[in-house]
Formats: sequence, structure tokens, C-alpha cells
Amino acid sequence: MNEKLKGDVVKLFKGKYKSQYFEDAQDLLKGLNKISPSFCLAKWYSVSLHLPTGKTHSCYHPPAHGIPLEELAKSPDALHNTEYKKEQRKKMLAGERPKECEFCWALEDQGNISDRAYRSKDVYEDGLIEAAQVEENPKPRYLEVNFNQACNLKCAYCSPHLSTEWHKEVKKHGAYQLVGVGHNDPGWVESLGINNSPDSPYVQSFWEWFPDVYPTLKTFRMTGGEPLMDKNTFKVFDYVKKTPNNALQLSITSNCCPPGNQWQKFIDDLKEITDKDAVDHFMLFCSLDSWGEQAEYIRNGLDFDVLYKNITQYLRESNKHSLTFIITANLLSLPGWTTYIKNILKLRNEFNTDRQLVWFDTPMLHDPKWLSMKLATPEMLQPLLDSIEFMKSHPETALNRFKGFKDFEVDKVKRLYEWAREPLNTQEQEVAMRNFNLFFKQHDMRRNTNINKVFPELHEFIDNCEALNARH
Repeated sequence: MNEKLKGDVVKLFKGKYKSQYFEDAQDLLKGLNKISPSFCLAKWYSVSLHLPTGKTHSCYHPPAHGIPLEELAKSPDALHNTEYKKEQRKKMLAGERPKECEFCWALEDQGNISDRAYRSKDVYEDGLIEAAQVEENPKPRYLEVNFNQACNLKCAYCSPHLSTEWHKEVKKHGAYQLVGVGHNDPGWVESLGINNSPDSPYVQSFWEWFPDVYPTLKTFRMTGGEPLMDKNTFKVFDYVKKTPNNALQLSITSNCCPPGNQWQKFIDDLKEITDKDAVDHFMLFCSLDSWGEQAEYIRNGLDFDVLYKNITQYLRESNKHSLTFIITANLLSLPGWTTYIKNILKLRNEFNTDRQLVWFDTPMLHDPKWLSMKLATPEMLQPLLDSIEFMKSHPETALNRFKGFKDFEVDKVKRLYEWAREPLNTQEQEVAMRNFNLFFKQHDMRRNTNINKVFPELHEFIDNCEALNARH
């Protein structure tokens, strides 16, 4: 990062308006560190479930691990409190850094606030730090669930176990042939034992377990696939309507362009939920990784105009709900990054009045490596720096609430840049660049797309990737 920009970013936190969220995360980190320098409440009180494959984890950074059926047979609580997860908790209490949490350790070693603070804050309530030290089978405060793989899109970085359209493609065309590997091989997909049946032991256990944990939940989030294509999502909506929880944030992560009348069905259910005050708040997480045509390329099958129409309808009809753009930060996100950030500001100015309706988050894509931002040259990363400058020039202040950008949002883009500029090792870099070329050649052939046309900003990088393969 150039020194002027780096200095300006530092000044943002030292001399300008600080959000309570940012300050609370910093304060909570001090409390966590009193217990242990690796202590994270998310490991106790947060759970993400992928029921089609029977896997669980506490956040999206560590890899998910299998839920042993023998543990599940004893109690549906094993959806969250697996023996494996209990061992990781013991390590944290002892001050050890679990290897699976290395994403956060790397950020902290760079001097950044990691998701250990932010994700702990998201589940925090009085007494949880003390309870975590003695509770063997804690009930989650944050629960995220994927009921099945149904999806109408084929996102470039996604996989058949999360998308039926991806599954159809590899069944028809086979695996993508990359350096030494068949990517998304149909045989590998079958080996996962994907079970989308409502009779799956994992789905059955979920519905047995859910009434027990529902009263203490702070956040319940449904993901996919595309959750608006799944009957269980609407079963949850019906449950909530019948069993209000006024402390709950209810959420879905959607591509915001489901087929048929599913979007309107969702809007109608949401209106009933909010009219009944059945939840404290509803959050729609909109998965979108760039803007316009480039977003359509990354998320194959997306109609951006339909998505934009749907999200503006949602925002116009807002009552007790809001929207967060989830930008899975990948190499193809970079050219349109600043445009995206500017459009977020536009939507904030249009819809934010006396509260924050429009948010965004930037989880980093780790795999596949050929789409990682770590492949980017300094020139390719420039849009991140440009967006930081833009966000700093449009800050939220105590007198200008909800219209500008918050300090922790700038911090997230800053740490994304710092993470991205740490390159892969030379061998990983070369293999990833070769695979970028091989993957998108097959992608364009199978899907009738053209990466050079849609991403002219990347022509030099694309040529360099092709040249590497030409030499082998």
C-alpha cells in the first residue's frame, strides 16, 4: 500500500468518527484475550450446517467436518457439539491456535482485527465468556443451515455439492481438466453421498433439534444452494409465524433471482412475518460478486436486471428488515470493485433514512486458488485502493448517519487488500495461473461465454496465464 494511503487509513481510525460496532469488537477482543489469546466464542456459540453432506463448522473460514452418525444417533445436539469441535475448544482454552482457524491467526499476526473478534461479537451476550469455559454442550446463538443443493445458478467458484445446475453440467460434460486434476469430477460429487431427501438423518435431526435451540437464538440464517428453491425454508417461515421470537434476526442468503414465483412467495411470507412482529429483524444477504455484466459472468445464469428489480422492491417494502451484499471477493471481482462500492453508496442515499438498510460484507475466496485475489498484480489490486479512497471521502459521521461508509467497512476492505497482496509461493502461483487459463477456456466453451469480452481490464493477466500453459 502506498504510504500516503496507508497513513490516511490509519487517520480514519484515530481522528474520525468511530462506529460503536468497531469499538465493541475491539473491547470484546480484550475480554477474549483475558481467557486465552486464541479464545473465540464462535467455536462455542456459532454453527453452520451443510445437511446434504452431513457436515458442520463454526464459521466459513475453517473447513467443515463430518457429523458422525453414531454421535447423531445419541443426540441431535451432535449437529453442533461434535467431539471434534469439543477438542478444538479445549485447544483454544489452553491458548493453542487450532490450525483450522489459520485465517484469523494470519490477520492478527498482520496487526488486524480478525473475525475472532467480529464473530464473537455477533454471538456475544452477558455471561457467555464465563459459560464457555464450563459448558460441554452449549446451545448456539448463531445458527446457519443449508438444507439442500438446489440452485439455478452456476457460479464460477462454486461446486456441484452446492448447486444442482453445476451438478447437471459435470454429469453432461465431465470434470474440468486442470493441471493434474479433474475439477468437480462427477465421481467425487457422488462420493460425497449428497442426500437432498427430507428423510435424510441430518434433516430429520435438525427438525428434532430446532425447537430446543430456537428460543435462545440471536441469528438464524438459511443458505444454499438457493434457499428460496427449498421447501424447508418456507417451513421455517411457517414455524416462525406460529412461534414468534422477538429477539431473533432471521436471515436468508439468496441469489435474489430464483425461478418461477418463488421471489414473490418470499416477499409475501416476509410481509406476514414482519406484520406479526414475529422476529426482531429480517436480513436478506444478497450474493453478488461484481456489478452488471461482470456479475452475470461470475454467477452464470444470473439476470442482473431481475436481481436489481427484486432488491429494490425488497428495500421499498422494508419494514423491519435490511439487506447485506455478500461480495465473495475473488479475482474477477476486482475490475468492478469500485463501481460496486459506488452503487452501494447510491442505494444507501436512496433507501437509508433513519436506519441502516443497505450493508455489505467481503468474505475472501480461498479456493479454488485460480480465482484467489492473491494471484492479482499490484495493478489489478488498484480498485481496492481506489475504493478505500472513495469510502474515506464519503464517511459516516455522527451528523451524517447511514449515508456514508462505516469505519469497520473501510477496515474490512483494507485487510482484504493486505491479505491479497501476500502472494502464493512461486509453484502455487504458476499452477493457479495455468488453471485459470484451462478452467475459463472450458467454462467459455461449455457456457457460451467470453471472458476476454467481459473483462477487458484483465487481458494482460489472461494472456500471461495462457502463455504459461503454452510453455508446458
